Amino acid sequence: MHKYLIEALAVITAGTLGLSALILPSPARSQETKESCELGILNAKNRIEEGRDITVITNVIDASKKYPDHPDNRPRIVMIAVDGIAADSIMVSPVFRRAITSEIIKSCNSVGAVTFNRYQTSWLITVGLMKDGSIQNFQCLLKDRRTARPSWGEEWCDI
Repeated sequence: MHKYLIEALAVITAGTLGLSALILPSPARSQETKESCELGILNAKNRIEEGRDITVITNVIDASKKYPDHPDNRPRIVMIAVDGIAADSIMVSPVFRRAITSEIIKSCNSVGAVTFNRYQTSWLITVGLMKDGSIQNFQCLLKDRRTARPSWGEEWCDI
């Protein structure tokens, strides 16, 4: 009985101190993170679709080669392609895109940005986590200046 009481106190104390990572086995922590990320992306998709005539397709890519200077431990970009009558309204709403991006980044500790794409066009807008912790649009670089790889916070654009 005494042994169980001590173990229970250790678990309660560790949890209170935010040390659950020391108690939970690694697979349990990573599974929990994966599920919360998938749920965050699904919630964002549902939020975009709610009350709109729109189709949303999501995909997660590893952008570490494209952006080696990505935020620490956040090499992934969530791709959101939108199609339908209401698709343009998403593409032209910076506040809504930033809110969706914030929701995904908070849910996914390996995601640094979200790219919104008007389905089957070259219209792309990436919104991401900046070095100062803010969520901002990536800056648009003109294609005629393609001399080097864009840095985190920049992307090539068609105008």
